[in-house]
Amino acid sequence: MARATKAELEQRLAEISPLVADCMKIREIRAWVNAKTSWGPQLCDSTLKYYARRARALMKESADFDYAEEFGLTKCRLERIVARASAKGDLRTELAATRQLKELLSLAAPKREDSGIDAEAASAQLVAEVAQDIADHEDTDS
Repeated sequence: MARATKAELEQRLAEISPLVADCMKIREIRAWVNAKTSWGPQLCDSTLKYYARRARALMKESADFDYAEEFGLTKCRLERIVARASAKGDLRTELAATRQLKELLSLAAPKREDSGIDAEAASAQLVAEVAQDIADHEDTDS
């Protein structure tokens, strides 16, 4: 069997990558490739494993990104959506994009965590009350 060209290899990786991403086992990938492609039956399992490794490596590379760049792109994209929606008068889209932008920029008002209740004191009081109830219950049983 002839070696796959670079274009064929890329096409095969594109077909196998979603299967690898779905955590399919080699035998499941084998069954899919045999059924859905013309090149599948020609491959040995070691070549199929090689393709799966390459697909994982490509996914790992795509997961490495520049946070500041992606943050800036997302911010710009959302600002453009807000502007276009505003110009069209599409208030729902504008509101949704504004909410996403607010969340991205962490502009939401902080949730109130201080309820005015001392949790430790309340817990200690509850333990004391339960202990007292147990002691009272034991006294009435005697």
